[in-house]
Amino acid sequence: MAGLIRNIAKKIAVILNAATGISMLLLYTLPFSNPDYFWMLNIIALAFPLLLIIQIIFLVFWLIVKPRIALLPVFFCVLSYKLIFSVFSLLPEQDIPAEKTNSFSVISWNVHLFNFFEKGGKPDPLMISKVKQQHADVFCAQELVFSLQPNSSFTLEKLKEKLGYKYAIAGNDRAFGVHTDIRTNNERYHPFCLAIFSKHPIIQWKKIQTMPEYNHTFLWADIKIKNDTIRFFNIHLQSMYFAKNDYEFIEHIDQQNVDQVSNQGINILRKVKNANYLRAIQMQEVKKEILKSPHPVILSGDFNDVPNSYAYQQVNRYLLDAFLKKGWGIGRTFSKLSPTLRIDYIFTDPSLQINSFHIHDWKMSDHKGIEASISLPHTE
Repeated sequence: MAGLIRNIAKKIAVILNAATGISMLLLYTLPFSNPDYFWMLNIIALAFPLLLIIQIIFLVFWLIVKPRIALLPVFFCVLSYKLIFSVFSLLPEQDIPAEKTNSFSVISWNVHLFNFFEKGGKPDPLMISKVKQQHADVFCAQELVFSLQPNSSFTLEKLKEKLGYKYAIAGNDRAFGVHTDIRTNNERYHPFCLAIFSKHPIIQWKKIQTMPEYNHTFLWADIKIKNDTIRFFNIHLQSMYFAKNDYEFIEHIDQQNVDQVSNQGINILRKVKNANYLRAIQMQEVKKEILKSPHPVILSGDFNDVPNSYAYQQVNRYLLDAFLKKGWGIGRTFSKLSPTLRIDYIFTDPSLQINSFHIHDWKMSDHKGIEASISLPHTE
């Protein structure tokens, strides 16, 4: 009887091991899937680090119980190596010394409106100071806010000066545009903007809004750096719209009763499904513009999505993830939920050289700022 139970348990373990491995491999199909029907695959991308940990646990388990079967988790991990190395940067190269005359730096940061509401209707000067101190050549901001009142202290022109930039463009990320703040004498302002600030001339730029809704806007700007023109994209893909109680539920799910898990879980899954679908549409539009660019491209922004997701895989076939080239570890950029959430990115054209990558642990937004040093193509 004991032998029968052991055999059944072993078969169940093999099935679970195989199911976990197959789930990982399914992510290779994401770029070719219809996001409207296969949105669950994106949830697997979100859970990929956990699935990898499960494979490692199975490996240790089989080495102890049945060493021959230990080849099973090894098999799945080997086949998933591209997916693994999209999540973790395990073999960082040494920083390449940047030639001062041929290199520039880029910062991307979801600034959370510079804590506009938390600071009583004014941008946080400490956050502005943090950006200015980095002296980056280009700063791509998501969720920016600026005033439309000429005498305000935070018009786009004045924000540009405070941040230390000569050029700036911005596009409102809401179709209905202007808000008013009754706490500041009905001051009119643009919230949730995308903006690109530059120390180099902006030759031309474009705002693209694929749908008249939040997060369906992105910007590109052609910036002349030395004798080269680089097209910078700044994007902010669809968020999950998680409320405070959603975060609390996920973080304390073990403390919920069955009814709470069922009701709240269905609501969260609905939000995840809608957001995944909209991000897919948005990234398809971004990819079209990238492929049309006559210049080398740098893409940065808040993807609200993890490596191996549909949105990520739409661009990593054409551009290089700066973190994977010069970062280290998991590269968490979002402070809530899982410690594995890397959802902010800087991608570069393969013709550009990535010298270094750094994540700024500024504890003033729910996102961390990211920075890359990049060199222009060598010309004879």
